[in-house]
Amino acid sequence: MSAERHPVRPHFLLVGDSTDLPAIRRMLERLPVAAYGQVFVEIASRVQIQRFEVPEGVSLTWLLRDGVGDGAARRMAPRGECVVRAVHAWFDEWMFEGGQQAPRVVWIGCSASPRVSRLHRELRARFPLLGGDDRHAPVRGA
Repeated sequence: MSAERHPVRPHFLLVGDSTDLPAIRRMLERLPVAAYGQVFVEIASRVQIQRFEVPEGVSLTWLLRDGVGDGAARRMAPRGECVVRAVHAWFDEWMFEGGQQAPRVVWIGCSASPRVSRLHRELRARFPLLGGDDRHAPVRGA
């Protein structure tokens, strides 16, 4: 089968925290019906979970900062810690350094988190096509 008959779909990654919920909702509303991708939203507790309509090929994962760890060691994770772990895992699985791959559309919010700012700079260095700035503006990667 030729690429013309079956075009490669971009893979979307949208990442944010509770302050980014309105922006993430708007982006999700604009995704094509056949979109494929992942959304990570870091929140302090379950009370912040909201209902979102997402295309069938898009997964939405709520990253809870409360109750990290086991037993007496349970704690509130620092802002950005859950996002950094999730994004590292996603990039390890979906982004290849070299070689041909489907286009990736990456948007990273959490602009108030120094951890996520460091992550964003690290990803830009590792994947120069991501571009963007330290405010985590929407970026495109190919």
